[in-house]
Amino acid sequence: MNLLEEARKFLRDAGIAYPDDDVKLLAAYAAGRPLKTALGDPPPVFTREQELRFRRLVGRRGDRREPAAYIVGSEEFLGIEIDVTPSVLIPRPSTEALVERAGAPATFLDIGTGSGAVAIALALRGGRGTAVDVSEKALAVARRNAGRLGVAERIDFRQADVWTEGAWELVISNPPYVSTSEMAALPPEVLHEPRLALEAGVDGLDVIRRIVAGARARAPRLLLEIAPHQAEAVRNLALQAGFSSVSISGDLDGFDRVVEAR
Repeated sequence: MNLLEEARKFLRDAGIAYPDDDVKLLAAYAAGRPLKTALGDPPPVFTREQELRFRRLVGRRGDRREPAAYIVGSEEFLGIEIDVTPSVLIPRPSTEALVERAGAPATFLDIGTGSGAVAIALALRGGRGTAVDVSEKALAVARRNAGRLGVAERIDFRQADVWTEGAWELVISNPPYVSTSEMAALPPEVLHEPRLALEAGVDGLDVIRRIVAGARARAPRLLLEIAPHQAEAVRNLALQAGFSSVSISGDLDGFDRVVEAR
């Protein structure tokens, strides 16, 4: 059994059902290779030092169930490499669906920006916006990402709890939407992510209610990422808030994931 096969077996035994991509990513990181092409590149030939490093990284992934993105410090989002730390959520394909639905708004407010992935993606499409987060540590990560990707001048990052002054073409958010009871059932990897960015009360709608209630006064269009089982509840909240048109669209797996209100 070679080293990479050994690592895959170790991770499977640790409870990680599909370890192949993690092993390839950690191997590339240990060898100092570009992460963007890690999944398609041939396995690296390690020096002794790189092999020891790889074994330590695999140990962190299996023993502690740390997400691979936190171990290597980045995650790809819509073809962009976004730096991540445990202070921010790891960008996911479900949020890519949110951004794709947004198109290219001229102005936007991104609520709960975290790593800045959503705001940066929209800025790279030519938009100018405001991005808020209650966490200053998260904002520091977002500002670094925006600077590295050349859009710092297009995004006004502010520390705020949901709302800040201004008016925009679009309000967009991947808010906390996990209920308190659901938190205990989350995979071990997710529990490494900031609880503040995940949990939102008894029904998971505490933050969404606040966003929906204030959005119509600030923008003609609202986009929210939700849990699939929340679709009808959020639709009703938007209609009650005065939006006349509400649609639900799916993510890449076909689950209800994005609410759009106008």
